[in-house]
Amino acid sequence: MPEHRFRVLNIPRSVYEGMLWHALAEQPLECCGLLAGIIRADGIGEVRLRYPLLNAAASPVEFESEPQSHFSADRDIRRQGLEVLAIYHSHPISAPVPSRKDLERSWSADVVNFIVSLTTTPPTVRAWWLSTEAYHEAEWAIQT
Repeated sequence: MPEHRFRVLNIPRSVYEGMLWHALAEQPLECCGLLAGIIRADGIGEVRLRYPLLNAAASPVEFESEPQSHFSADRDIRRQGLEVLAIYHSHPISAPVPSRKDLERSWSADVVNFIVSLTTTPPTVRAWWLSTEAYHEAEWAIQT
């Protein structure tokens, strides 16, 4: 397994529920967003904030973050002294497994990629480390 910037990603329940809400609110289109936080000295990533982005693709099968919403999020993340630890997007009509397009457009091999599938109730969420040619599941936990 490749080496990553952190071993486990902890996500607050409120941030997790916000991802689900965003995915449900945007259906039948895909949603997208950023999760920002810190990496502790013990190799644990801790999400602190969620940044919903606009999906410029306005599609049920792909996403592309709208540049202005992405720029505003990046600026606030830096201002807060945080870094992007994960991105998230939804799959309104497919399983929470990376598609070929997800791999081709992988934002960075250094961030976890959450996929929220709306094919189940409640939605199913899985997290992945992506590269342009492969993926493997990331370890994560919801914090109360």
